Amino acid sequence: MENTAESRAKRIQGYDLARGVAILAMVLIDFKSFFCVDPTFPEWFWALIDYMDRRAAVVLVMVAGAGMTIMSCRSGIKNSRNTLAKRAAFLLLFGLLLSRIWPADILHFYGFFILIGLAMAQLSNAHLLTGAALFWSVGFLGFSDTMCRYLERFGSDSLSGWLADLFFTGFYPVFPWASLYILGMWLGRQNLKNYRITIPLLASGFLLAVLSECARYFIPAMALKAILAHCTCDETAAQIFILLSKLTAMDLALPSPVAIVSGAGTGLCVIMMSFLCAVGLKQGPPQYFLIAGKNTLSLYVLHILVIKAIENLPGMGEDYSLLWVTAGALLFIMAYTSFIRLWLKKFKMGPLESAMRNFPYIRRVPRIVKGHPGASMG
Repeated sequence: MENTAESRAKRIQGYDLARGVAILAMVLIDFKSFFCVDPTFPEWFWALIDYMDRRAAVVLVMVAGAGMTIMSCRSGIKNSRNTLAKRAAFLLLFGLLLSRIWPADILHFYGFFILIGLAMAQLSNAHLLTGAALFWSVGFLGFSDTMCRYLERFGSDSLSGWLADLFFTGFYPVFPWASLYILGMWLGRQNLKNYRITIPLLASGFLLAVLSECARYFIPAMALKAILAHCTCDETAAQIFILLSKLTAMDLALPSPVAIVSGAGTGLCVIMMSFLCAVGLKQGPPQYFLIAGKNTLSLYVLHILVIKAIENLPGMGEDYSLLWVTAGALLFIMAYTSFIRLWLKKFKMGPLESAMRNFPYIRRVPRIVKGHPGASMG
């Protein structure tokens, strides 16, 4: 989950801020999911966290796609292909290990998204957007009764079951989540420091989010009225209404096609707002977001380990107040930020970011040739 946009060159603060906001939201969401199961006061805050569930992951996926594009532009796709392939392998392997204790792991999906991105990195802007639309549209198959019955036949521990989880039934399935990664790749080609690009994209994201909400409320009801007006078969009308309700559900846990569009809109809004707010961020609370955004992989894994450790403490329950859980999440974030600041005084990057950078931990041994200083040894 390290920023693939990072290179030896200067980091792009807008992407770091967007990533920081998203990962800190993800931490809060996960703390709430484990330790505050039932809605508690304040209701509006509960509803906001519920709305951001999976949307924080959308931002991270889109920024990862943008980062891959920026890295490829700086180093050239041929020079960066090997590095990106190694990072994909690291995320796949590490994510699969992590999923043994955290079924909602996103890292192994990330690894596969990178492989898809490598295959599409040299496409034009138009072809990238077409590819994103294709991955999004194939996601419709997941709502087919025939496809659902077919996928249910695979055991969860088999290779076919793992592939079904990766492509259709998992927490962040390739169809349609890869469309968000590819959209991020397209975003990475835009100059987001230019307000003439940032403002229209912000407006577009807001419009997508609003239209998606409208589709959720109006499409099933309007279709039902139209069908009943021209058809007397109540059973057919009910089936169509149920199908349209699934396709327009605003739940990224499914994920429905309309929910993905809404998530893309939310992602655009967060990223564009981050670029607009990133100017002049040097001190104060916003620095927490920037620090977290530069070390998301370490923070992501550490928050999982902390949650699992707390969950297994004697006497721990799932019915704590949302305010207490939020305070606990913020305390963890502050402790992590203090730790990573001390770490970065000695090291160039976070511990897991460094582990991914050096994967597969093999260094080429120089050949002993005539004239080489080691040729006369032994």
